[in-house]
Amino acid sequence: MSTYSQLQTIIPADQALASKALQAGLEQVKNIFDTDLPSLANATSNLESNVGLDDINALANPLPANVVTFYQQTLALGTGVRGLLLLTDIIGSIAGNNITDPFNNTTVILNSMTSAGNFNSLTNSNNGVYTVMANCIAGNYTVANTDPDTGNTTYTVVIPAGYPGAGTYGPSNVANAAIANAFTGGLNPAMQSTVGTIVAAHPANVAATTAYFDIISNQLVTQNANLAAAGVNFTYLVGGQKPWSMVTSLGSYGLDVTEGGQAYVLQSVANTNTQGGQAIVSSMIEARNQARLSTAGIQTDITISDQYPQPTANLGTVQYTVAQASGQKII
Repeated sequence: MSTYSQLQTIIPADQALASKALQAGLEQVKNIFDTDLPSLANATSNLESNVGLDDINALANPLPANVVTFYQQTLALGTGVRGLLLLTDIIGSIAGNNITDPFNNTTVILNSMTSAGNFNSLTNSNNGVYTVMANCIAGNYTVANTDPDTGNTTYTVVIPAGYPGAGTYGPSNVANAAIANAFTGGLNPAMQSTVGTIVAAHPANVAATTAYFDIISNQLVTQNANLAAAGVNFTYLVGGQKPWSMVTSLGSYGLDVTEGGQAYVLQSVANTNTQGGQAIVSSMIEARNQARLSTAGIQTDITISDQYPQPTANLGTVQYTVAQASGQKII
C-alpha cells in the first residue's frame, strides 16, 4: 500500500494527494534527507527570484544563440563532442594527433606512384623536369659570351631540344639572371604542365593526398588559434625547468582517459623504448587501477615513504654527571 493510499484514509483525499505531490517534489532536491522542516522552511521563505530581470525570465533555452555565438567567436573551439576543447586541440601535434596517420598514408601513396613510374617525367635522371631544373641551377646550360671588342661578357642559358623548357634565355650581364629567365620563361611552365598531366591521370590519389594534407593543415591551424586564445606565448617560456610537478601529477593525468585528453597525449609522446618512458605509462596505469579498486570498495595504500632515519649528530656533552650535579647544590 502506498503512502498516499494510507494517508487518504486519515485526511481528505485531495489533501492526501497534495501532500504526496509535495513529497515527490521534495525528493528531487539533492540531500533533502539531510535537512529538517524548520530549516527547509526558513531557506525557502528567503529564496530570491529574478523579478525585474525580464530578459532572463524570457529565455526559452538555457543558453541563447547569441551567447553561443559570442563564445564561439571569443574562445577556442575544440574537436570533441559538441565542440569540447581537448588537450590535443592545443598541443596535439607533439602527439601526432591528426598528423601521423595522414602523413604515413600520403607516404604510402607517393611511394606506390614512384614505384609505378608515375613521376618519371619529373625525376628521370636524364630529362625529368626536376633534373633539368637542378642542372640549370648548377650552370650546366649556361654559356658565357665575351665581346672581343669591348671585353664585356654576357650569359645565356641554352636548354637542349627535347628537354623540358627547351630554348635560349638571355643574354644577361649576370649568369644568375639568365638562369632566372630560364625558370620564368621555360622551366616553371614546363613543371606546372607536367604536374597537371600527372594530376589528371591519377584523380583518386590526388584527392586522397589532398584530403590528408587538409587534415594536417587543419590540425596546425586549430592548434595555433587555440594557443593564441589560451594566451600561450612560447617566447616567454623558461627553458631548463625540471618537470617535477608533472611527475607528481602523473596519477591525475592518467585518470583523464578521454580521447585527446591528458593520458592520450602523455602516452603518445612517452618513449616506451626507455625505462623512463615506460615508467610514465605504468604510473598512469597504476592510478587507473587504484581508482577501479577504490570504486569496488578496496582501499590501497602502496605509497613508499621517502623518509629515512638519519644518524644523530654528536653535539658534545650537554648534561651534568651525578657528581657535577651534586656539586651544584645550593644550601
